[in-house]
Amino acid sequence: MTAAVQFAVYLCPPADDPYYRAGSDLLGYDVRAQQVTALPGFLRPEWQRQARPYGLHLTLVEAYSCDASALAQIEAEVQLIMASLSPGARLSLHRGRVEAWEDGEVLVHRYDPSPHLLMLQAVLTARLSRHATHSPFQDELAEHPDRYPARWERARMQLLLTPRGLDDWQPHYTLVQPYEGPDAAGLVEHLRGLMDGFGEQTHDSVALFVRPDAGSAWHIQAEYRIGGERVGEAARAQGPML
Repeated sequence: MTAAVQFAVYLCPPADDPYYRAGSDLLGYDVRAQQVTALPGFLRPEWQRQARPYGLHLTLVEAYSCDASALAQIEAEVQLIMASLSPGARLSLHRGRVEAWEDGEVLVHRYDPSPHLLMLQAVLTARLSRHATHSPFQDELAEHPDRYPARWERARMQLLLTPRGLDDWQPHYTLVQPYEGPDAAGLVEHLRGLMDGFGEQTHDSVALFVRPDAGSAWHIQAEYRIGGERVGEAARAQGPML
């Protein structure tokens, strides 16, 4: 057995997209450039210690562990799935709004998915979860066995190693995690002002993210457009230590 790594499939806006710049500045990590950046003055480093290593992203496939030897097959499946989409596929996000989750600890920019994007999330998760050797939700349930009690959530854990996604998927960008300050409601209002004007998005590609080990940040291993075309030369080097 080869060493374990983590992989995920995310939506990630282009480097020159204003939303990408705004979100990356909030997180203090530009995943496309693999550069750590200064946080804005209203955020403390400890409030981004969980979100920062990922960079700006919207989860399609959760961060699973796998054998490093499986990465080539995972990448090939991502490409083939994107090649299976018709040219008219519309991977869009609507009604963007900033919300506070988990008692104000997680602040997100949540969207509603288009039907095509909802379908893509389900297909990617169903295909790629087969390569997973471990899921962070297994650790979470080991520590808190009462979480995700719904019948469908437990069935998803058995089948997909995640309780999330499918028909009640809630696509979102994590903007702050874990917020430990005194005024989550005030920060939500501030973030709403920053995110104003970013209520709609349309994407034409998905990105395979990889994290070689727990001490590294995530990087983009490969990126594929609708039709299966590879986008540029995605970074393959290990991300910076955070």
